[in-house]
Amino acid sequence: MATRLLFPLFLAAVALGAMPAQARTPKLSLIEQAQSCDGGHTCPYFPEVYKADYAFRKAFNVGLKKAGLKRQRWVPDGVASPLKPVEIDGKARLLSSVCEPHNCGHHYTILYDPVERSMTGVYMGSDAKGGLRTVYFGEPSIAEADLLFKN
Repeated sequence: MATRLLFPLFLAAVALGAMPAQARTPKLSLIEQAQSCDGGHTCPYFPEVYKADYAFRKAFNVGLKKAGLKRQRWVPDGVASPLKPVEIDGKARLLSSVCEPHNCGHHYTILYDPVERSMTGVYMGSDAKGGLRTVYFGEPSIAEADLLFKN
């Protein structure tokens, strides 16, 4: 009788032991992947994270709204750089940019703080007179503004 009850537990233990290690390891979120990547092509890209991560998308959209900007329709499918980890002002951040397809004169560069779930950034594009329009959002520090402008 006891053998009959223990047999299913034995089978479950054998099956669990036979599973590959990656099947037992929890899958990292895109933000966690970005925090541990090397900054190259293996890192998640802005549109991928924007579509999949609610906190990231909300931080971006709220930052734009507070700065009086409207999110451009091309943002979810824009041409982007990978989110790469950087340290600025003693804090770990994720740096990325996204631009309008076939017109990278219109682009956003962002710094995302995964702990605070907040974002600072800059929008650069042409104004109504054909000049350059630069609008910062999320109240970046001087060091953040400098990094955003240079990227």
